[in-house]
Amino acid sequence: MADRFFQGYVYQLQGSISRTFGVIDNKEIVSCSNQELIGNRNPFQLMSHRTVENECFSVGNNTYRMFYENSFVKFAVFVEGTDKVAEEYATILSVCFTGMKSYFEEKYNRHLFYKNLFLETILPGDINVRANMMKIPLLKPRVVFLLRFPRVDTQWDLGLLFSNTEKPGKYEIFSMTETDVILIAETRSNTSREELDEMGCYFQKAASELFGVSPVTGIGSIVTDIRQLAESYKESVYVLTLLYLFEGKTSVVNYNRLGIKRLVYQLPLPLCEAYLKEVFVKGSFETLEEETLETVKSFFDNNLNVSETARQLYIHRNTLMYRLEKVKKLTGLDVRIFDHAVIFKLAMVIHRHIRYKGNISTAPDS
Repeated sequence: MADRFFQGYVYQLQGSISRTFGVIDNKEIVSCSNQELIGNRNPFQLMSHRTVENECFSVGNNTYRMFYENSFVKFAVFVEGTDKVAEEYATILSVCFTGMKSYFEEKYNRHLFYKNLFLETILPGDINVRANMMKIPLLKPRVVFLLRFPRVDTQWDLGLLFSNTEKPGKYEIFSMTETDVILIAETRSNTSREELDEMGCYFQKAASELFGVSPVTGIGSIVTDIRQLAESYKESVYVLTLLYLFEGKTSVVNYNRLGIKRLVYQLPLPLCEAYLKEVFVKGSFETLEEETLETVKSFFDNNLNVSETARQLYIHRNTLMYRLEKVKKLTGLDVRIFDHAVIFKLAMVIHRHIRYKGNISTAPDS
């Protein structure tokens, strides 16, 4: 790719330069006025050669001048000869190619590559080529963590978020938007949901300690191919849109733990309202007191275990039974029975969905 790009400019300039000249990268001559030399190995290792941009240097029978470098690639022009004329030609050529800096930034900027990958502005056929150019492994288990802040400060050192993590592996981190930070973590293909949740909580806690603000965190699925990474990103965005369906102070959400919430989110409001009317034939959901609802939530969290629920709520077993009986009297549902518990649990999620979506639809336009 690089050789074709440079060669077009070499064709235009070779009529004005009487000597052999071209462009080299870390390993070889990628473009040259003498096409037979293209592909020849460098006479020295450009990547390890200590050079100063905008200064000429000579090696063997050629004069060189750097015009672009980052942590992955270096490019330099070379001109046949080591005299003053060769230096002048090298200077002119480096200026010409330096004007193409935006091209190199696009081709060799890893974070820009990931952004374009997620936004799907890269042609599918170019993904592997671009990844190979930046030495990004194509087949490696990875997962996307999306950390959403009220606002991302450009002064934050995002690399500190994983510098002390106990989880081995490689990470990429960058700002995706003014509020979103993307962290791509290499994992094992069999990394469990629990491990991913732990990592999400760790990054969230680290952000709170480092930056003084705790982000909500969405976790996508593990993918094994670089071309699938955009799907993991979409999932991490999607789960944060469903955050309102989770109870309590949940702020780390795993795509593979959405359960019925994914289904409820896709239901139209009229269908949800009809469901609640069908379930609560004796009275509306709003007739249930907050204390009663918290009791039912704890009962569900403890797998319908009466003794454990009473212990965690610091109440007598008889008090708990009284509250559950009250729910049965108001709704007709005995949550001690599994089938009734499932119906009530679904109703709780649907009620939150209606309340949230209803508030959005009735809110005045800004």
